[in-house]
Amino acid sequence: MTLLKFLVVVATVTVIFGAVRIVFMLRARAMRALAARWGFRYIGPPAPSFRGFRSFPKVTPPLPVSFPRNCYPVGGIRQAWNVIEGQQSGMSVLICDSVIGERTYCTIIGCETKQHPFKTDTSADRAVQSDGWAVLCRVRYFQIPWTMSIQHLDNHVNNLGADLAREPRC
Repeated sequence: MTLLKFLVVVATVTVIFGAVRIVFMLRARAMRALAARWGFRYIGPPAPSFRGFRSFPKVTPPLPVSFPRNCYPVGGIRQAWNVIEGQQSGMSVLICDSVIGERTYCTIIGCETKQHPFKTDTSADRAVQSDGWAVLCRVRYFQIPWTMSIQHLDNHVNNLGADLAREPRC
């Protein structure tokens, strides 16, 4: 009887980890499709392994040196994945899912400009301006490994440069 209970626990944990991995794969596929739709380049990497989330290694994808890493609501970028870069409305654009601070998941969209081209749709959106970059990030504390839907990101890319939002604060 205890062996059966053990097997049920092991099977449940395996199904949960498998489902989470599938969700990460679907997000990476959607981010690649977003990059292709806008003519951007998907740099990757896909989401880190579960061990990677625990240890929060340094940012490994090639984020631009000038991209601000410390001007966010809860701390600097600790890890980034599904990194996309490209040009839109004459601005360099960078999009990524990330971990900021100690353990806060965040989706970031930024563009290299001194003006701020983003509209903040919700109170969860945080606009910052730092080192020549305008950055919009959405932080939620439900620990979802990304926080902006593909449609939301697509809308922001589509509206880049259309309206200048109020001056952000850092």
